[in-house]
Amino acid sequence: MKKLSKIVALLLAGALTMLLFTACSGGGGSSFGHRDQDKEDEAFGKFTSMAQAGSVKENDKSLQAVADGYLQKDLNSRVDFLGAKLVGKVHVDGKDQEYLTITVTGNYEYGYIVNTILNEIQEKVGKEIPGTKVDVKGKGSWTKLGVVVRSDGTHSYIAVAFQIENPNK
Repeated sequence: MKKLSKIVALLLAGALTMLLFTACSGGGGSSFGHRDQDKEDEAFGKFTSMAQAGSVKENDKSLQAVADGYLQKDLNSRVDFLGAKLVGKVHVDGKDQEYLTITVTGNYEYGYIVNTILNEIQEKVGKEIPGTKVDVKGKGSWTKLGVVVRSDGTHSYIAVAFQIENPNK
């Protein structure tokens, strides 16, 4: 009986050790799904067809990194409801710099209405920087644009980062 207890304990320790190794990603951080280049290109095309992004010609890699970082963060802090992830946040960086970087994340598969996104961004920026009237709809006002779309095979999520001149500078 004592021998059986030792064998069971040894098997349990081995199973827990295997579980520990399978739970570790080993990469120092995990990412959600995969980047969907086709959807990124489609979304980038939709945004650059708008007047405020008329001068933007490329999906800026540095802003894509910012957008992807916020998308990962927002997906990791998401709310799951009946199998769907509820994602939708606005982030404002560069309040003390020449340009503001505004990033919005959200669900891609439900579609996005650009004017609604822009109105939400404008409202959030006004709350972030009291006393400003930031016009993110102004013709040619976006200096850079980065679009990222991630998918897990079932759902897709989008992050859009763009820069505008800081009205406080």
